[in-house]
Amino acid sequence: MASFLLPIATWFKEVIQAVGYPGIFLAMLVEGIVTPIPSEIIMPFAGYLAAQGQFNIVLVILVGSLGAVIGSTGAYYIGYSLGRPFIRKYGKYFRLKEEHIVKAEDWFEKYGDAAIFIGHSLPGTRSFISFPAGIGKMKLRNFLIFTFAGAMVWNTVLALLGYFLGDAVFGLAETFEYFDMAVLLSLLLVLVAYFLWKRKKNQEE
Repeated sequence: MASFLLPIATWFKEVIQAVGYPGIFLAMLVEGIVTPIPSEIIMPFAGYLAAQGQFNIVLVILVGSLGAVIGSTGAYYIGYSLGRPFIRKYGKYFRLKEEHIVKAEDWFEKYGDAAIFIGHSLPGTRSFISFPAGIGKMKLRNFLIFTFAGAMVWNTVLALLGYFLGDAVFGLAETFEYFDMAVLLSLLLVLVAYFLWKRKKNQEE
């Protein structure tokens, strides 16, 4: 079933096509704060336009990631300044539930600040991981670094899918269920490769 957010995403696609890089930046910024639009639509579409010669694929990924960082920083400050009571009362407007906070806090307990990198690299968790980071008073510098790194991984995968697969990606993206699964598998491969490399490096040291 197509997402009820699809009409909003379609409108943002039109904005991107009309105004270019600022449209990509705006879409990802808004998505980073309140997730009203799915990046699973926006970034593949921008990647597709890059394949058509309208954008530079490197700039698409960079601009999208910068937008995501600024938007996520807004979510971070909401959590930092207003805390858990605000999230409990108004979280529904951000599509944020109490169990999301608990899950994210478990991630932070297990992975530390790296939970932000992992969370922003995966579908689902990236939409709420910034609020608990603010609630937990995570250092802003670390938050920005890990958020940008995670956003780059996520947006690179999405943009390249659109760049190389084009229209076929939109058919999957509009159902989200199967598209998220494909993206998740791709990201898992990236993460496994990263942790294997890190483990090997630690053993060498």
